[in-house]
Amino acid sequence: MSGSLSEETTQLFDAIAGILLRCFLFTVGASLFVWVVVLLGGDTLYQIYTILIDMSRQDYDQFTLYTLTLIKVLNVLFFLIPFLAIKHFLASKSRKT
Repeated sequence: MSGSLSEETTQLFDAIAGILLRCFLFTVGASLFVWVVVLLGGDTLYQIYTILIDMSRQDYDQFTLYTLTLIKVLNVLFFLIPFLAIKHFLASKSRKT
């Protein structure tokens, strides 16, 4: 892709980058909220889980850890990396002009 981008295309990429950044920040906030809920109400949540599903405390802790880790990895993969790639692309295009 040679040449500079049109103003409309640049605005579109900038809007997409803004949406990706907001999604990343929202997911970080939601993860922090879940972490606080698990930290403050871990025993209560464990008791609810044992009513629904027969699992040991170690299994519950692993499930919680793996779920939060998966959410963080997917958040970075689907929101932060594309945001950074778009911003890098736009910055490189603006330097060439």
